[in-house]
Amino acid sequence: MDFSWEALEEMAVASCDYQAEPTSEEIERWCNLFDISRSEAPEIIKEFRMDLDRRRLTDDQWDTIKDDKEAEGYNRETYEYQIQLSLTTSRTSNRPKARDDKALFVFKLGLPFADIESLQAAVGISATLKKGVGEEGDADFANVTGATKRAIEDWVESQSPRPPRPTFIRLSQSPKDLSDMSCHPSLGIDSSLPQHRLQDKHCHTPAQMEYPVWYLFYGTLMDPETVQKCISLPSTPQLVPASTKGGILRTWGRKYKALVDGPADARVDGFAYKVETAEHEEYLRFRETEAYEVVRCRIILEGGEEVRGLTFRFVKHDELDVD
Repeated sequence: MDFSWEALEEMAVASCDYQAEPTSEEIERWCNLFDISRSEAPEIIKEFRMDLDRRRLTDDQWDTIKDDKEAEGYNRETYEYQIQLSLTTSRTSNRPKARDDKALFVFKLGLPFADIESLQAAVGISATLKKGVGEEGDADFANVTGATKRAIEDWVESQSPRPPRPTFIRLSQSPKDLSDMSCHPSLGIDSSLPQHRLQDKHCHTPAQMEYPVWYLFYGTLMDPETVQKCISLPSTPQLVPASTKGGILRTWGRKYKALVDGPADARVDGFAYKVETAEHEEYLRFRETEAYEVVRCRIILEGGEEVRGLTFRFVKHDELDVD
């Protein structure tokens, strides 16, 4: 293949870009723009930078659109990545992860993966081990994301002879991916904008694994008996009248309440409950399904006390009922 001097220069610039490790600010930007997790972002960024043949904008092209794209949260590199995505019809593991890639799946360990270690050795990705009961008694299961599921399927297809393909069962659970670098994700706040890049680390709460943690419930979870059954409590829980701001309630399927982002002063009333353990939270996330995601919010309790907490925000906007 012959290259012009201009092409060689572009490749050299791209090669220099690749040498730099992504900064925390860059990782945050990519997560917000392309709906990927903080654990996935560094590899995706480095693989993109390593692609020396990728399409690059000229200075004139970028100057023409710079103001508009920066207002949308892009910089030059991320917009070049967005262009690459729009021109690509097939999906590969180093391209953006859709919400389905964050869905959870479970499969029984056996052939071709006897344990978590053999899975990690083959695919290069770890998984969460769960104990359970299979058809033949006690068994080990692996919880994986949709992205890991696809990587496993690709690995199986590449082997010769081809090993048995694991049987995956989809677990519909509300995703929870709270940043420890910013307020993302938060109800009613676009954390990619400069004014929301917080300096006070206390604003990055609740943390991903912080318990107990306050939740604002609305819709059917405002019923104490529903909460009791959902998380298997021995008695009816005490829910506290509360509200939050920055969201509005819509309807989904003509019967379910769906909280979405709204004006900063928009108020949503509900009830607050302090979730004591990760296990109780997991039950709630399974109940709400992947139609919702866990986001941060400020909860105003009855009496005026304000606490930092979480709530469930609806994500399937195209399925909302028309008001």
